[in-house]
Amino acid sequence: MDVARLNFSHGTREEHAAVYGRVREASDAAGRAVAILADLQGPKIRLGRLPSGFAVLERGEEILLTGGGETDQPADGALRVATSYPQLGADLAPGDVLLIDDGLVRLEATATDGAAVRCRVIEGGMISDHKGINLPGALLQAPVLTDKDIEDLRFALALGVDMVALSFVRRPEDAEVARRAMVAAGRRVPLIAKLEKGEAVERLDEVAEAFDGLMVARGDLGVEVPMDQVPLIQKRAITLGRTLAKPVIVATQMLESMRHHSRPTRAEVSDVANAVLDGADALMLSAETSVGGFPTEAVAAMASIVASAESRGAATYPAIEPPLGRAEEAIAAVAPALAREVGARAIIVFTQTGATARRLAMHRPPMPLLAFTRDAAVRSRLAVTWGVETFVAPL
Repeated sequence: MDVARLNFSHGTREEHAAVYGRVREASDAAGRAVAILADLQGPKIRLGRLPSGFAVLERGEEILLTGGGETDQPADGALRVATSYPQLGADLAPGDVLLIDDGLVRLEATATDGAAVRCRVIEGGMISDHKGINLPGALLQAPVLTDKDIEDLRFALALGVDMVALSFVRRPEDAEVARRAMVAAGRRVPLIAKLEKGEAVERLDEVAEAFDGLMVARGDLGVEVPMDQVPLIQKRAITLGRTLAKPVIVATQMLESMRHHSRPTRAEVSDVANAVLDGADALMLSAETSVGGFPTEAVAAMASIVASAESRGAATYPAIEPPLGRAEEAIAAVAPALAREVGARAIIVFTQTGATARRLAMHRPPMPLLAFTRDAAVRSRLAVTWGVETFVAPL
């Protein structure tokens, strides 16, 4: 494992602080640079608590979603379910589609009074406490950073996290909003844009320029845009990240079956391997390790697939043509080719910020890439960059 993710959509700050401490201890014991990523919840809309913890919705049934309050059974028989988004009734209109639990349950809005939305169940199923709601195509008023996010960001930065992921990014300007919040908190770290909204995909080039890295969050993305577009968006994001020498993380349902089984499916193995061969910097496990029954096996399986894909498929990495406007970019472009020509055992780079190491990594050299820095924070941040092994040493 190269990066540990603290998911601020779940858990308490005390729990996150405890996990943070255990990761640091394990990293030191293993002698490995393991970065810690704080993943902010963002304006994610979730169901409230249901009386029994769950409910089963039947096709054709009516349900009332509110922007707060309690979940109950009103006099007209329709289940009234509270949500976490106060503006839900104002932002939706009849005909809008609502997807619950990554699209497993589908609703259609039939009426709204500005405070609540009456919906008809199009595709039924079980819903439970705090399941996510997606509103594909709806333009929401919610800010990219909620009050909860700002408090979580301050806490995470004070804790010492190495990077932050911003959820539900819609525009490149969202990066500046988050960075201003970091400045106010007294510490800045690299900022990763999570690609989950169609608006961000439409402006992907600008988003990639504005942020320090990208995460292809395929769960929410796959219900916000047509699912057949997700593989193409993933490939485009990876190529763009490599061109800009910025890390790209591919996330969600990489080894989903390992939530319940000790071995992945053949399709999952192919999915992981192809993300590697496309040039992704990092692959992320989510439910497999947070709530799954085989977390250690899932990490081991992913590491094995990644190692196999890299050892046999390095020559198949798509070629890229980075912009060559400065001397350091030109040197980074020719260094891997020169290393191949002379049969070098490794490429060694001395870096103060990590930028030179990222520029070299974008070319995916077949030999080890060893980076030396005097800054332990740079060592941790480079953990998410492809192929870089970083050491702290006086320069």
